Formats: sequence, structure tokens, C-alpha cells
Amino acid sequence: MARSGAGTTMSGVVVVMWWCMVVQRLEATVFTVGESSGWVVGVDYDAWAKSKNFKLGDLLVFDYSSAYAIDEVFENGYNTCNIDHPVTSDNSGSTVISLLNAGPHYFICGTPGYCAQGMKFIANVTA
Repeated sequence: MARSGAGTTMSGVVVVMWWCMVVQRLEATVFTVGESSGWVVGVDYDAWAKSKNFKLGDLLVFDYSSAYAIDEVFENGYNTCNIDHPVTSDNSGSTVISLLNAGPHYFICGTPGYCAQGMKFIANVTA
């Protein structure tokens, strides 16, 4: 006896979900943090971030020298420039972060002193 319905429907759902992920990725915007300046002291990252429209799936590219680092932190870490409990942390000189959740994402320079000099911003991500 041939079965129909459940298996075919499930296959269709999987294909549709896969297609939605592909389309979302194709529509992603790549943002180079600090534009041509990169991730360095002296850039107004707050103004830069506020001028952007970050969406789910977008990518943040950080290019920086070995003097700096990039940490995604929670709101308290952002407000106090504290990297004790980062969400993510990298100091490779080239970091790419996918924005996978809606809401605020808090980024600071993890090298002591630079966050207080303005190397921080909030990426408000919309669904």
C-alpha cells in the first residue's frame, strides 16, 4: 500500500525552510566596521552604527591590527567596558560576525583602555 501525505509534506517543508535560509543569506549585507578606517581609535563607531540598518543574517567585518581586539559583550559589559564575560572574543586581526539574533548586539574593543576611548558600538538588529 502506497503512503502519501506526511512524507511528501515533510519533504516540502524542509525544502521551503532551506530555500528561505538561502534567500536570507543572499540578501545579507556585509558591513565593514569603521568603513575604510577599520577598527581603530578615533572613529565615531556610535554614529557609524546608528546610520546602519542591521538585519538578521547580516555580517560585520572587523579589520584591525594586533593592538586591538573585538569582544561582543552583554549590556553591562558594554556600559562598563568590561570583558570578563564576553559572548565572543577575537584578536586575530580579521573577524567576521554573523548577526543571527534580533535585538541589540554590544561590541567593544577588548584591549584595555580602548573601549573607554570610544571603540564600542551597539548594532541594533531587526528581524
